Order: sequence, then structure tokens, then C-alpha cells
Amino acid sequence: MDNQYSGYSMNEREESKKMSMTDFFITALFHPKDYKNLLKQKTGKLIGYLCLLMLLISVVQYAIPMLGAIAGMGGIKNIFLQQIPDFSFQDGKFFLDKTIKERDDSAGFYYVVDTGVEKYTKDDVPENMMQVMLVSKTNMIVYNNITGVNGMVQDYPFDLYKSITLNNEILADMAPVIYVILFVAFIIMYGFVFAKFLLSALLYGAFMYVMVKALSMHENFGAIYKLALLAQSLGAIVVAVTYCLGSDMLLLAGSAFRMIVTVVFMNRALMIMEMPLRED
Repeated sequence: MDNQYSGYSMNEREESKKMSMTDFFITALFHPKDYKNLLKQKTGKLIGYLCLLMLLISVVQYAIPMLGAIAGMGGIKNIFLQQIPDFSFQDGKFFLDKTIKERDDSAGFYYVVDTGVEKYTKDDVPENMMQVMLVSKTNMIVYNNITGVNGMVQDYPFDLYKSITLNNEILADMAPVIYVILFVAFIIMYGFVFAKFLLSALLYGAFMYVMVKALSMHENFGAIYKLALLAQSLGAIVVAVTYCLGSDMLLLAGSAFRMIVTVVFMNRALMIMEMPLRED
């Protein structure tokens, strides 16, 4: 029965052991009928595949847009020296060489940075706004009526931070440190992408497991979960590309594509795996 269930001859098992990571990728992305071969690979190869896949997705979804934006502005050092207005923060005083003002009455947002103003107070918060931020030379006022704060006005005086000195040149000189911080942030996002992928596979696997039991098929949950990990691959890459392109419509279409392809690939793989048992 074990030989029938696996659907393998000795030659096929031998070929399975020789599968390269490139072949693993190609099969996982485009050949669900051969997923049974992937399930016969060592667990370490599956883990290695997932690590590489998550790296690819993270690079496409996060690293490429971020690095592209930074490179488009001439690098982090150039961003601080050329792209953003001249500013300084010293002895608890903030200076910015331009006034920034954004207001959206329909959404209830109002943001102002005006260091020509000595100090803002709660009386400067306009009425009928949901969220307000006012930045002056010596303080910052924050008003939030969205997250249950009940319209509380919070005052953050800058003289609490007299020991901090910042300006464009100082931040530009910190470019190497900022690149390290961005790298650490990428590692964190990589972990987030990995965890999200595993959880998503768990949901697909649970759904398909219910269907399998309803159809009196024989695969266990462990095998179905591995199928879900493999079947998501193509759709996950497509979604990452739509994130990179920055289009909401494409992202919506990519998400729908991922869901459909994952279910179709899992169903195709299960049908192939079940055939030896049906014939028996």
C-alpha cells in the first residue's frame, strides 16, 4: 500500500533525491502535478526553498521600492542635504526654513509645521477636526479624536530634549548608520513575510483538509499543509510584484490571482496524489 500511495518506482525515488533547488523552484511555481515529488524531498530542502522564496518576495516587495526611491533621490546623504528643507534642532529649539501645511476638511486632518510661531496652544486647534498636529519653534501639539482619546490635546515641549542636536549635516553624516537601520528593518520585514506566509498556508491547509475529509480522500494534514506552502509560491510572487508596482488595482487583482491559483494548484496536486489509491 505504501508503494501505491507514493506512486513511486525506485528510479523515481532516485531522481527525487537528485532534484536541484532550481528544479524545486520550477516545479513549485509551475507544475502542481509533480508536487508529490517535492513532498518526497528532505525537510531541509523544503525549508531552504521557503527561505529563498521569502527572501525573493521580501526583496521584490520591500527592498526594491525602498532602494529605488533612495537611489532616485541620490542616496540618503543627498536626501538630507538636498531633498529636504534645511532644519536644525538645538537647545530645545526647532528651526525649519519653510512652512509646511496640510489640511483635509473632509477627512478631518490638519498638519502644520511653522517654526515662525514661538509656541502653539490648545486654542490653536481648529474645530471639527479629527486629527491635528501643530509644530512650532518650541513645542508640538497633538490632537486625536480617532482612537478613543476623546479629543485630548497633548503638548510636547521641545525643551525636554535640550541635550539633542540635529541638523541636515549631522543626519547626512549618519548615512552609514541609517543604512544599517534599514537593513535591520528589512530583516524584520523578512520575518513578518515568512510568518504571514506560514499562517496563510495554515488557513489554506485547514480549508483543503476539510474538503479532503468530505470527499473521503486519504491525505493527512501534514501533507496538505506542505502542499499549501508550495501552492502559494506563484501567487505570492505575483502579489509582491504588484506591491512593487504600487497600484491598488493591480494589488487587488494579484491577491485574487493568488487565492485562485493556490486552491487550483492544491486541488490538482491532491488529485494526482489520490490516483494510485483510487486505482487500488
